[in-house]
Amino acid sequence: MTHKRFLPSLLILWALTLVQSGLWGQSAFELRTAEGGVKVYVRSEANDEMSVRVTTSAQATVKQAQDIIDDAPNYPEWVHRCAEAYVLPGGEANAYTYYSRIDMPFPFGDREVVGTISQLIDPGTGVLTRTIKADPEAIPPNKGVDRIGVYSAVWIIAPRPEGGIDISCTVRTAAGAGLPNWLRKEVMTGGPAKTVRNLVARLEAVAPASAGG
Repeated sequence: MTHKRFLPSLLILWALTLVQSGLWGQSAFELRTAEGGVKVYVRSEANDEMSVRVTTSAQATVKQAQDIIDDAPNYPEWVHRCAEAYVLPGGEANAYTYYSRIDMPFPFGDREVVGTISQLIDPGTGVLTRTIKADPEAIPPNKGVDRIGVYSAVWIIAPRPEGGIDISCTVRTAAGAGLPNWLRKEVMTGGPAKTVRNLVARLEAVAPASAGG
C-alpha cells in the first residue's frame, strides 16, 4: 500500500471515529504538554467532565500493541494508578467487558470503571480502532469504591509506511469530579500521558527496532 492511499484512508477512518464517539463538531483540543514524543491535548466538557487526547509513536506492530492493551490482568504493570483489572466472562476476542480499579491516595476512596470494548483492524489499512464505553451496571459496585459512570475512549493504532506505529488515545470522563485541583490534574491529564509512555516502553522492550505494521 502506498503512502498516498494510506493517508486518505486513515483520515476517513479518524473522521468516522470522531462522529461515532460524539467528538465531531465540538471545540478544539488545546495542546497541554509535548514531552519525549508524547503530546497531550485537553478539552473541558460539560458536567465537570474532561476530554484528554494523547498521541505518540512507537517502534512496534499494531498486533503487538493490541496484545498488550487486551491483557487486562497486567494493567497494573503499566496503566497509571491501576490497582486491579480483569475481563468479565462471556465476551469475545474483539467485543468484551472489563473492570479496572483506580488506586487513589488517602484520604480519597478508590474509583472503578466497568467498560465495554469493541475493536477491529481494518483489512485495507491495518489500522486498529478500539472503542470503550462505560457500562456501570454490568456488575454490582464494590463497597467503598466509587463507580465512574461517565467514561468513553477511542484508541487508534495505525501502521506507519516507514515502519512502527502511530498511537492516539482519546478519553472523556468525569473521573476527576470532586477532587482537589492538584489530584484532578494528576488523574485526568498526567495519568493518560504516563500510561501511554509506559505502553511505548513496554512495546519497545520486546519489539524489534525495525517493526512495521
